Amino acid sequence: MTGLPPRPAQLLRLSMTCLVAGSLLALAGCATPPKPPPPTADESLPVALRASQDEVLQEVMTTHGDETYICRRIKASAAALPDTLPGVARDGTQLLWDPLGSEAILVDAAGQSVGTVAPGRYFLSYDGSYVIGNVAAESQVGANALTWARYTARFVAAPRPGEGRFADVSSIQRIDTSGGLPPQPSCELEGAHLLVPYGATYMFYRAKGRAPVALSANQTRQ
Repeated sequence: MTGLPPRPAQLLRLSMTCLVAGSLLALAGCATPPKPPPPTADESLPVALRASQDEVLQEVMTTHGDETYICRRIKASAAALPDTLPGVARDGTQLLWDPLGSEAILVDAAGQSVGTVAPGRYFLSYDGSYVIGNVAAESQVGANALTWARYTARFVAAPRPGEGRFADVSSIQRIDTSGGLPPQPSCELEGAHLLVPYGATYMFYRAKGRAPVALSANQTRQ
C-alpha cells in the first residue's frame, strides 16, 4: 500500500470524535437494533463497483451516522453563469456545501458496534486495526442519497501482523445508501458546518487465499 499511516494518537482522536456525536451515541445505546435487510448482491451492482475476481467477501456491516459538510466558496461550473444561477459571484464562485466525509459507527451482523467510519475514508476497528480507502469508482444510484462507491485499500494497519478485523482488507463497497445529502447544494455562511444523517451497508473484501483474520478480545463495544 502507498502513503504514510497516521500516528496512533491521531487515530484515537479521530475515533473518539465519531463516538461522541449525539446521533451515534443513540445508535450505540440500542441493545437490540433491528436486523437490516440483505444487502444488494455484488453481481447486481454497477460493473465499476463490483469486487475483483481475486477477492472474497470477508464481512458485511451496516452503519447510521452523519455525512459532514462545510460551507465553502467554490468555483461554479461553466454553465452556472451569474445571471442564471442565484448566489454566483462576479468571479464565478458560489457558496456551496463541500463534503468532508462520514462520521458513523460500524455494526456487525450480530448487531454489535465494532468500529467507526471517519472523514478521509478511515475505517477504524475497536481492536486497533484500520484501513484507509481510495475512491476507485462511484455511482449515483439513488437521486436523494449518497453515491454507492468502491474503495481500494490505500493503507492497512493492525496491532500485530495478521491480527485484527481490518488487517487484510483489500477493498470496501459502500452500497444501499440512504440520506446524506444536504437539502440544497448552496449555503449562506462561509465556514458553517452541516451534519446530514445517512445510512449505508459496507462490504469488506480480502484477497483470495488469505485466511480469515484473528479477532482480538476488544473487537466490540456494548
